[in-house]
Formats: sequence, structure tokens, C-alpha cells
Amino acid sequence: MINAIAIDDEPKAISIIVSHISKMDGVTLLHGFCDPIKALAFLKENPVDLIFLDINMPHLSGLELLQGLQLKPLMIFTTAYSEYALESYDHNAIDYLLKPFEFERFKMAIDKAKTQLDAHKMQNTFFFIKDGSATVRIWFNEILFIKGSGNYLEIVTKEKTHAPRMTFNGIMDVLPSNIFIRVHQSYLINLEQVDKIVDNHIYLGKNRIPISHKFKEQFYKRLNLG
Repeated sequence: MINAIAIDDEPKAISIIVSHISKMDGVTLLHGFCDPIKALAFLKENPVDLIFLDINMPHLSGLELLQGLQLKPLMIFTTAYSEYALESYDHNAIDYLLKPFEFERFKMAIDKAKTQLDAHKMQNTFFFIKDGSATVRIWFNEILFIKGSGNYLEIVTKEKTHAPRMTFNGIMDVLPSNIFIRVHQSYLINLEQVDKIVDNHIYLGKNRIPISHKFKEQFYKRLNLG
């Protein structure tokens, strides 16, 4: 899950970003700021993955805001002025969206951000969880699937099942999305462990996982079958 904020002095521009994000999975807009000074204060206390950032704003420009950040998240610039494009890439911007931008162009920028975040995650091949009183290392390639169960998850590996107190969004922040995909409100699977698919059910070893209607299209597209 990508946690993002939007910073733009025009409320209408933030509304468009909210609308576009509502049509996508894997992105949460934590806050929209019309005041860049308040946004800067928020960012100093709350780490995010991605900023949608206008450049030409009163009191504090987008580029000046970046100078006030020690840890810089990924950035997608959103502006009505094309002359800032070259300068934006000096700040390692993921993309530069020229207003007004349509949903498909917005989605392309989000896909770039997801690719870069996944590349960072793939530098790691494991993560740690709290399972009862123990801290346990979980290898990505050993996970078969993950099942949501109330405030807990069941992480089913080749050897055993772990039950950490985590949410789906929390575990999706850790796992690379090019390998793991949600196929049901209660299930997240490892694509590399899929043996076969029969009648809208996925078989991973001896385990049979349902594919819900909500996630069916997305799943088959990932398999190039949609």
C-alpha cells in the first residue's frame, strides 16, 4: 500500500487527485493540504511514501518545501506550468503531471511509483514479525498465502502458520506487489507458489483459495489472461 499526501493551494486540484485515487487499489491518500506550511509540519512528524506536489504556491513553493525535508519521499509534481519540468527532475521526481491531467495519465505516474517502491522492497528477501512472544523472520519465497482473521493475519508458509497482530494494509506495505496479490477480501497469495487455477479457485500445494468477484479481473490481468 502506498501512503500519499497531496499538496496544492487549489482545492479543486486536490479533489481531482482524490477522485483518481478512489478508482485505484494500492494507494491511500492520507491528507490533502492547501497550505504547504501545514503540509511541511505534517511531513516532519509523519513519514509517507509519496507526495503529489504543486510547485507554484503562495508563501512556500513546492521546491522550497522540499528543501525543508531531510527525508524526501517519492514525488509526483502536479502543476499548470511546463517550465518547471526540467528543474523537477533535479529533485528525482517520479513524474511531472501537467494540469489538467486525465485518469490514465495519473495512473501511469502511480505505476511508476509502485515500480520504484517494489524495487526498493526487493532489495530485501525477508521481514520480521512478532508471533506471540517471539520475533520471527519470514522469507518472502516461503510464503504460500496470507489470510485475514479479525485483527490478526495467518501467514501460511511451507513449514508452518504464523499469527502476527497485523492488518492487510500493514503486510502489503512490506511485501513486493509484483509477487503478492490480493485475490479475496480475506486472502493475499504468492504468485510464485500457484500450482493451478480451477473454477475460480487457486491451488497452492494442498491449499485451495477462492477468487472473489471483486478481485477476479485484477488477478487474471496479472496472469495476462484478462
